[in-house]
Amino acid sequence: MPIQSLLLDVAEGHFARRGVLGTRLADIRQEAGVSVGAVYHHFPNKEELYLQVWLRALADYQGGFRAALAECADARSGVEGAVVRHLHWVSGNPQRATILAAPRPPGVDERADTTNAAFFRDVTHWWRVHEHYGTVRRFDFDVLYALWLGPAQEYSRQWLAGAMTTDPTTVAPELARAAWDSLRNQE
Repeated sequence: MPIQSLLLDVAEGHFARRGVLGTRLADIRQEAGVSVGAVYHHFPNKEELYLQVWLRALADYQGGFRAALAECADARSGVEGAVVRHLHWVSGNPQRATILAAPRPPGVDERADTTNAAFFRDVTHWWRVHEHYGTVRRFDFDVLYALWLGPAQEYSRQWLAGAMTTDPTTVAPELARAAWDSLRNQE
């Protein structure tokens, strides 16, 4: 495994368990079994390492969400499929989900903004097509986001924190149906 990938994998675990402030580069370096120089060759500081871990988690999540929309046959399967994919991703990637549920890293720059802009543009375009045909209701994106993923994200946060014990995959069908019921055009 390339050293950079190894460092990202090890750092992901540390950041998810201890947060940014509680994580030390020395601990990551020691667990990865690499020299101090190897760490600094790939990442100039802890903030950059955390940013790269965060961007990797974001890209992984957004890729799965896009795939869920691309696989759908209609608006309902897209809305429900995206919620189910979200919850399955959280269950299968708890470290990455913990990192994305935390506040954005300091120094998030155009790399994250560009990634997010493209993602939200694609999702909004998908939504507007279905809205145009009258299948789903018209919402500003902020409200759409809250109704579509708000309950699933809140459940995910609670599960990651240990407050909910039922795996997100178990509740996925019900939360997916609830999202569809709140977003579909009922006229």
